[in-house]
Amino acid sequence: MGTATVLSLVLVLAGVSQAANILFMSGVPSPSHYIWLRPLMYEMGRRGHNVTVLSADIEKQPPANVTYVHLENFYSTMYNTSMRQKLNFFEMANESPAKMLKLFDEFGLNLCEAAIKSEGLHFLLGYPTDFKFDLFLSDFMIGPCVPAIIMHRFKGVPYIPTTPYNAPSTAATVLGAYAYSGLVPNHVFDAPESMSFMQRVKNFYYDLYEMILHDTLMHPEADKIVRKLYPDAPPSNSFYKNVRLSLANINPIIQYKEPLMPNMIPVGGLQILPPKGLPEDLRKVVEGAKNGFILFSLGSNARSDLLGPERIRNILTAMERLPQYQFLWKFESDESKLPMAVPKNVFIRAWMPQNDLLAHPNVKLFITHSGLLSTQEAIWHGVPIIGFPVFADQFRNINYCVEAGIGKRLSIQHFQADELVQAVREVLGSDRYSARMKRISRLFRDQKETPLERAVWWCEWVLRNPDADLLQSRAMYMSWFQKYSYDVLTFYLAVILALVALAWKLLSIVKHSFLASSTKSKVE
Repeated sequence: MGTATVLSLVLVLAGVSQAANILFMSGVPSPSHYIWLRPLMYEMGRRGHNVTVLSADIEKQPPANVTYVHLENFYSTMYNTSMRQKLNFFEMANESPAKMLKLFDEFGLNLCEAAIKSEGLHFLLGYPTDFKFDLFLSDFMIGPCVPAIIMHRFKGVPYIPTTPYNAPSTAATVLGAYAYSGLVPNHVFDAPESMSFMQRVKNFYYDLYEMILHDTLMHPEADKIVRKLYPDAPPSNSFYKNVRLSLANINPIIQYKEPLMPNMIPVGGLQILPPKGLPEDLRKVVEGAKNGFILFSLGSNARSDLLGPERIRNILTAMERLPQYQFLWKFESDESKLPMAVPKNVFIRAWMPQNDLLAHPNVKLFITHSGLLSTQEAIWHGVPIIGFPVFADQFRNINYCVEAGIGKRLSIQHFQADELVQAVREVLGSDRYSARMKRISRLFRDQKETPLERAVWWCEWVLRNPDADLLQSRAMYMSWFQKYSYDVLTFYLAVILALVALAWKLLSIVKHSFLASSTKSKVE
C-alpha cells in the first residue's frame, strides 16, 4: 500500500471519527422556513456529519450524509382542517395583534397534535434506545411541544433553537430574551420604529399579553400533548436547559435595532447563496428586456392565484400600463383562470428562482409580500422594493424599508391599478431609491464571513463543547414577572400607596384635632 493511499485512508478515518449525528427539525409547514434552514443542513452534511432532517418539506434526492424523515401530515393539518379557516392570508392584515399572537400559539399546538399521529415522528422515536444525537436544531417558531418530545426521547442532547424571524424578542421563551416595548414594535404589530405614545401603550400591552399567553396557554397545553406520548415527561419549558445558543435570521443593518442575548448568534441572510444560471425560458425573457424587468412574487404562502379576480385585474392592468418594463409574475395557476388576457409585457410562471433573478443585472424592481427572506435577498442584491405586506413580521419588514428610503408600501386589501403604476414610476423615476438600496446592500454584504460560515462554526463549537452552558442567561430561570422587575415595581407601588395612606391618615388626625381644638375654643 503506497504512502498516498495510507494518508488518504487516515484522513477518511479521521473524518468519520469526528462525524457527529445531527438532527434538524423543520416543522413549520411553510417553504420559506425550510428554505432558510436548508443551506445549513446541507453544509453540515458536506462537512461529513450524519444529518437527519425531520421535516414537513423533503427532498427526493438529498445530498450525501443527509437523510429525511417526513412529517407527512403537517401540510394537511395546516390546509385541510379548521386551521385553514384561520389562515386566510389576505385577510390577516385586518386581524388584531392579540388575535395573531394567540393564533401563533394555537398553530404550534395543532401541529404538535399532528406530530404525535405522524408516522415520521414515530419512526424517529423508534430509533434504537442506545442511539444518540450529538446536536439538535429546530425552528422554535413551532413552539415548545414537538422539541420537548424529541428532547425527552433523546435525553441530554444539546439544543440550538433557530428562527427565520427577525424579532429577537420572539426568543424570550428559549433564551430569556427581552421585549423592549418602548423601543421596538411587537413582531405582529404594524407600527413604525419611532412609535407614538399611544402606539407604545398598545405595544406594551401586546408584549405583556404574549408573555402571559405563553404561561397560560402554550406551555400548559404543550405539556398535556407531550404526556400523551410520555406520561412521565417533565414540563416542556424544563428542556430549555438544553439550549446552548440560538441562530437567528437577524442583521442590524437591515432591521430595527434591539439588544441581543449573548447566546443569540446573528446569521441574517443564511439562505442567500451564490446565484445559479437561469432556466432557458427565463433567461431569454430577462435578457430580452431592453429597459429591464420587474419581478412580482407574493412568496410561498400568500399565493397570487388566490388574490381574487378584482385584485388580479388591477395588477395586470397596472403592468399593461407600464409597457416599457418586462414583468415576471410568480402566478401559481394556469393562465386560463385569469380574469383578463395576459399583457404582452408580462411573463407568468408558477415558480421563479427568486434569488437568481434578483441577482441578475437586468432587474430593476421587486414587488413583494415583504416576507423576511424576500426582503433580505432584495437588499443583498441591491434591488428596490414595493411591498404588499400580508401578515405578521411582513409589516415591520416593509416599514423598515420605507423608513430607510429603499421601498414603497401599498395595501394588498385596497390598492387600485393607478396606485401600483404611480408607485413603480416613483421608485424607478429617479436614482434615489436605487442609490440608497445599493448603499445598504454594500453594508449588509460587508461581513468578515458569510452568515452560513458563521452558523456552521457555532454549530461545531457546540459539538466541541456540548456541556458548555456558560452563554446562557440567568433570565432563563426567572419568570417574566421577576425578569421585568414587576415584583419590585409592585413593592415600590405598595410602599408608595402605604405612605400615601399613612400621610392621609396623619392629615386626617391633625385635621380632626385642629377642628376639635377650634370647637373647644369657641365654646369657652
